[in-house]
Amino acid sequence: VVGAIGGTIQGIVSSYYAAQTAKYQTKSLALQYEHKRDMTLFNRRMKESQAQHLNDVYNKQYQIATLKAGNRESTARTMFAARGIQMGVGSTKDAFVSSKILSEIDKLTMNSNKVRAISNKRLEGAGLGIQANMYGVSAQNMFATASSIDPFMNMNSSLLTGVGNIIQSLHLLINYYSY
Repeated sequence: VVGAIGGTIQGIVSSYYAAQTAKYQTKSLALQYEHKRDMTLFNRRMKESQAQHLNDVYNKQYQIATLKAGNRESTARTMFAARGIQMGVGSTKDAFVSSKILSEIDKLTMNSNKVRAISNKRLEGAGLGIQANMYGVSAQNMFATASSIDPFMNMNSSLLTGVGNIIQSLHLLINYYSY
């Protein structure tokens, strides 16, 4: 009987602390998910910042290329005029038209590369935003799970089992001495 009582008390205490441990572990996991969410949101903001930086870099490259093309055309016109070559007819016309077409192709290519690079960074940011939302949901679930862990309910099941063992031991003891 004494052993059954001792075992019951030990089971109750053990159940209480086991439930407390599970509760703290679940809260710890929830906090880890919150940290991951916060870091992922930070990385998302960094991706947007990188996209804006890429936009600035490509715009500068576009400006430089446009200025260089304008300078080349101006230099060519000046050199042709200095030599007395008539502008806008024949091979000079073809040369300037070809130069303009190549310049436009270069500008369109640069713009296409800019849009692709910025879109890729923003797409990476969107993926990180989705991942952050999932971490947030997981954190909320873990906090809800932690709040549902009740050490006293866990103790009750040990108490009921233990009381059943004590009654069974008392019944055996009474039966033993009644003979």
